[in-house]
Amino acid sequence: PPRGCTMFAPAQLPYTATAALLMSLQPILVSLSKNEAGGFDYSVPASTMLSELLKLLLSSGLLLRQMATCAPSELLSEQPWAEMLSYSLPGLIYFVNNNCLFFILQEVDPTTFQLLSQMKTLFTGLLFRLFLRRRLSAVQYLALVTLACGTAVSQLPTYRTEAGGTLVHKSSSSLGFLLTLLSSSLSALGGVYSEKLLKGRASASIHWQNVQLYLWGVAFNAIGVYTKDRQALLGPGILQAFHARAWAVVLCNALNGLAISAVLKYADNIARVYAHAIAMMVTMLASLRLFDVPISPQLALALVLVAASTLQYNLPPEWLRPLPTEEEEEELRGASNDPEATKLISSDEPNDDSARGSGLDGGVGPLGHGLGSSAASTQAAARNPPKR
Repeated sequence: PPRGCTMFAPAQLPYTATAALLMSLQPILVSLSKNEAGGFDYSVPASTMLSELLKLLLSSGLLLRQMATCAPSELLSEQPWAEMLSYSLPGLIYFVNNNCLFFILQEVDPTTFQLLSQMKTLFTGLLFRLFLRRRLSAVQYLALVTLACGTAVSQLPTYRTEAGGTLVHKSSSSLGFLLTLLSSSLSALGGVYSEKLLKGRASASIHWQNVQLYLWGVAFNAIGVYTKDRQALLGPGILQAFHARAWAVVLCNALNGLAISAVLKYADNIARVYAHAIAMMVTMLASLRLFDVPISPQLALALVLVAASTLQYNLPPEWLRPLPTEEEEEELRGASNDPEATKLISSDEPNDDSARGSGLDGGVGPLGHGLGSSAASTQAAARNPPKR
């Protein structure tokens, strides 16, 4: 992306918005696909493998379409086998992380999961500094501290009153918290490493890079399916337990992976983290209606802290400049109220139509070379007459 671009620039906004939408749908669809006991009737490893396979097929189709206008030799690096092997590490990381998602959502509700997942911002900031050598400002480090506080607040226990006036202690699952912590660290590591690979060869096709990544994803998940569901593979078939909601999870995970890859290629990990923060808010609002999840004071305060931290981390540098002092404001007001100064300033600005016709904009016209500077010199001499 061009220097100075942001996640809300026209070139990056479609990827960020799409990723935010799919991230918000992901935990909701997974929760809706659970059975009455809170588990899954379908195979979790098979679901992640099917998502990887769908991503591979979509990327391959887009690559073949692109190859119609691009020579195949331009898609390969000087060391294609070394490049292929380099994608095995993020493939392994995403294999572990994608399977963790299902077990986390057995322990916590979608809103809490989205909130705890904001810890990936902390890990992403640290890995940015370690691996990509990107420096963070003091304001961004403070934003990371605020994020850690917001996540800690969400884990404070709550109490609710049952019939008869009995106080019942309720807190988030410790196992869910630890699994989300592991998932956030793996997500940050996989995202930073994938961004390094995707941008390491900027001229390479994103579809070819995705094909290499998803080949490893399919391989790792196939091993997981064979290890956990060997009997189902040998029996009536592993896909019989997949219902409509399970297939919706497969489709959402596949599209989500493609959208995140585009964000990492054309924006950066910060845009991915920001998209996740937006998804957290959308998931919270949807959970209120779909799952009757109450908003406790701890959760509300945590949401405010996480949202403030995310905005603070992504503040443009120009917003952090100090405001003018009262003396400077008085000088500016005095200059704007001085009619003589206003007249001189307006006389310095050439009329666009006359400048284009006569070349008085600094000597662009064939007969106006040097006339613009001569006029400026005359006006400067009028403002600053020589001392006698």
